[in-house]
Amino acid sequence: MTEENKLSLTLKNELSEIPRIAEAITSYGRSNHWPSVWISNANLVLDELITNTVSYGHIDKLEEAIQIDLINEGDQLVIIMEDNGVEFNPFEEVIEPDLDSDIGDRLIGGLGVYFVKILTCEHSYERVDNSNRIRLVLGIDEE
Repeated sequence: MTEENKLSLTLKNELSEIPRIAEAITSYGRSNHWPSVWISNANLVLDELITNTVSYGHIDKLEEAIQIDLINEGDQLVIIMEDNGVEFNPFEEVIEPDLDSDIGDRLIGGLGVYFVKILTCEHSYERVDNSNRIRLVLGIDEE
């Protein structure tokens, strides 16, 4: 795989890293002619997942790195995010949001992971060597 097909990013366990990562994805994606939907959806889903990882996944608040790879596979963008925080599968352990009740009656939480699910055509989680690994796939038709 050539370098123009893959962007690898390492970030600290800090929320202040999100704008830097978003800028890197936007710049790289534009220069490599990625569909705009990939760029915007990648930034949206990673903002949510990074926020959750930094806020809840690292109890000791050490600066462990979060690794993100974005790989252009033709008509799909594969995103792999790994961190060594607390074991947590957001796709099974986060409650589905109640979208039917009045907003004042809804429980807090779950909406961000819901957006991750609807913005991706595939999403999965696995625990590998004491690390969380999330794999997301964006398709071109995800507009």
